[in-house]
Amino acid sequence: MSNERAKTGIEDIALLLDYLEAMNVLQHVSFDLSLARGLDYYTGVIYEATLVGADLGSISGGGRYDNLVGMFEGKGKQMPCVGFSVGIERVFTILEARAKENADLARVVDIHAIIVPAGDIDIKERMKLAAELWSKDIRVCAHPGF
Repeated sequence: MSNERAKTGIEDIALLLDYLEAMNVLQHVSFDLSLARGLDYYTGVIYEATLVGADLGSISGGGRYDNLVGMFEGKGKQMPCVGFSVGIERVFTILEARAKENADLARVVDIHAIIVPAGDIDIKERMKLAAELWSKDIRVCAHPGF
């Protein structure tokens, strides 16, 4: 823990685990320390999302890339950035296959509630609330400031 970057990385992972646990989704996440995105501008956590039961590989990937802005605006400039991309073609392939198997998948879903930040309510508490409502089949979406 004498290396500041390693210490920061471990603290970031601990915070992520805390948030995933608050939203009751920790069981759906696995860590692979050998994962590499192949681009040198990534500066932190990288990730890929896969759909269990689909043999198409990842459907999304991304990460933290604080050095990317500096590549376009001048060397040395850092700006905190996080992003991802979604393989829309892969997602549609999966949706089409599943829609053929089950016609109920192609329906509109009504939202029952929206979680909007108000006052000093901690983000972790809002995440716990969303997870609790989801567990009771209450359809909730979060305001972008979530």
